[in-house]
Amino acid sequence: MQAEVRWIHPGPQPNGLQSDSDGLWAIDQGNDHLYKLAYSDGSILEDLDTETSKSSGVTKGGGYLWVASTYSAELYQLNLDGSTEAVFDTPGKGVVTQYGSSENPQITGAHGMEWVDANNMWVAVPPAQQVFLLDPTTMKVKHSIPTPGVRPHGLFIDDGNMWLADTQECKIYKMNPENGEIQGEIHISEPEIHGMTIYQGDIWFCCAETRKVCTVKLPH
Repeated sequence: MQAEVRWIHPGPQPNGLQSDSDGLWAIDQGNDHLYKLAYSDGSILEDLDTETSKSSGVTKGGGYLWVASTYSAELYQLNLDGSTEAVFDTPGKGVVTQYGSSENPQITGAHGMEWVDANNMWVAVPPAQQVFLLDPTTMKVKHSIPTPGVRPHGLFIDDGNMWLADTQECKIYKMNPENGEIQGEIHISEPEIHGMTIYQGDIWFCCAETRKVCTVKLPH
């Protein structure tokens, strides 16, 4: 499927998206700023400096913003001004793979995040090859499902279905969140799919390499 390029992200490396009623949240892995951007042209509505590290995922819920601090393998609960409210270990942190050199290994953590309600939040963790369902009041794991592909990234829930992007395969999988069963897939020719969300029937995604923010229609 051919994606429509809407605009170019204003920061150096967009890596996570979350739709909001009045703008598109984008966490930037290059400078760890969290932007709210206008859907129409990508203009900056808010620019929040965060304490996260090379972050790859963002969601909003419970009166907070939540960011996956990838290189510290932590999940940040942020106030709406970007200040840190609390920090938690990424689920699956004990089994994540180390990247980098043997002299300077780097543990990486979560990517896509999706707030469902006060009791449920999904977090995709590529090194663990799992999507974890957390209780955001306790940050305890309630459930997990295996991920298809190699590099799971952005995700969202729509009509009870999970849609999960895989960066390496350039695919978006439609999945049963109860057992991980694949129910369909979309292949995107280019660019790479990193952060992903849904807004008014369109799948929005960003590419960290090209800085393109694109849309495709959600299949029915």
